[in-house]
Amino acid sequence: MQSILIVAHASPYGTEKLFNSLRIALALKDQDEQVVDLKLFLMSDAVFGALKNQTTPDLSYNLQQMFEILSAQQVPILLCKTCAQARGVTAEMIIEGAHIGTLQDLTRWTLVADKVMHI
Repeated sequence: MQSILIVAHASPYGTEKLFNSLRIALALKDQDEQVVDLKLFLMSDAVFGALKNQTTPDLSYNLQQMFEILSAQQVPILLCKTCAQARGVTAEMIIEGAHIGTLQDLTRWTLVADKVMHI
C-alpha cells in the first residue's frame, strides 16, 4: 500500500488547480491496481474549496461534491488552521468529514507519506 499526501494551495474556482488535484485524488481512490492511503491537506485559499452550500451554476463541476465523495471514501481532509482563521473560515462552515488541522498534522502526514504532491 502506498501512502500519498496531496497538499493543495490553489483557490477553488479561480483556476482549475484545486479541481485537478481532486480529480487526481478521485482517480487514485477509484483505481483497482493498488490500495492507496490518501490524505488531503488544504492550505491558503484552497480552504474555501471545502465550504458547505456551494452553488456553481456556470461550471461543470462542484468541488463540494468532490470533497464529499472523497470523505465518503474515508479520505482524511484537513484545513490549515492558520489559513482558515485568516480567511474567516470556521469548523461550522466546512463540509462534513473535513476538519481544521494544524501544521503539526501536516508534518506528521508528510513524514509517513511515500509521496507528497503540492498543487
